[in-house]
This record gives sequence, C-alpha cells and structure tokens, in this order.
Amino acid sequence: MNKPEIIFRDGTPADAGMLAALGWQTFEEAFGSYNDPEDMLAFKPTMFSLQLQAEELAEQETEFVIAEADGVPVAYMKLNWDAPPAAINGHRPMQISRLFLLQHWTGKGLGDRLMQVALDRARRWGHQVVWLTVWSKNERALCFYKRHGFRIVGELDFYLGKDVQLDYYMQRKV
Repeated sequence: MNKPEIIFRDGTPADAGMLAALGWQTFEEAFGSYNDPEDMLAFKPTMFSLQLQAEELAEQETEFVIAEADGVPVAYMKLNWDAPPAAINGHRPMQISRLFLLQHWTGKGLGDRLMQVALDRARRWGHQVVWLTVWSKNERALCFYKRHGFRIVGELDFYLGKDVQLDYYMQRKV
C-alpha cells in the first residue's frame, strides 16, 4: 500500500460543514470514552455547530489549517491571535486553539507536521510566543506538547456539559 500524500491547506468558508463534522468526530474519538455521554452531547453545539464553524472561519484573527490525505480531510488546527489570557506572557502571542487528528492518524507523525506548520506560521507572522490549553488528564497530548517545547504556565476550568475539568495553559517561545 502506498503512503498517502499529505497536504496542508487553509480553511475556507466552504469548509464549515466539513469542519463541524471532522471537529466533532476527532473530539469524540479523543475524549468520548473519558466523559459522560450527556456532557459530550451538551458540549457539541457549543463548539462544533455549522453556524459556529462558519463564524470562526470568517474571523479576522483566526486561521484554520486542514490536513488532507489523498484529498480526504484527516486533521485540522485552528490558530488565533486575539488577546490572550493573563497567564500567557510574551509579545504577539498566537494560540493553537485546536489541533485534532482522526484517531487512525495518531502516532504517525501528522501531529508533528501540523505543529511545524503552526510554528512556521507564527515565525512568518511575527509572533514570539505560541500558547494553547490542554486537559490535565490528557497525558498523550501533554507529552506531545512538552516534546515540542511547551511548558505549563497556568490552569483554567474547562466546562464540558455539566462537568468542570482542569485544563492547563501551556506556552513556548517561537
């Protein structure tokens, strides 16, 4: 079997439906088995509705990057450069708001490639700091981000339905 060709492209308004579906699928694959199904379903419209994806794609301070394998979307990330929370220190910070892969692609280097795209864009756009949030119980993601030079700089509450979870702020210099 041939290795699929991976390309990265910017999201467009036409991607709203695909991002709503891919976003939910990747989120559910990553977190569904750790959370109450009712909380997951309550959270879905707050993050992965078609309308919200369309609004986010139109934001001036946001860019989506979509990874396609042989033309099929398999991962994406959302980059933001609006005002950061107080826990983030540094000049012109950029947030990796989402970095999600279909479960089948986890552990195959695609996350590393997406991270490199994010860091390259941060450099090109003049950002000096990249930051993100991650669930405190997501050990795989914590290891991934630490391997890429991120360090924990604060904590926040994340609401998934009725469940309040502890997330970490992480950042690194570009």
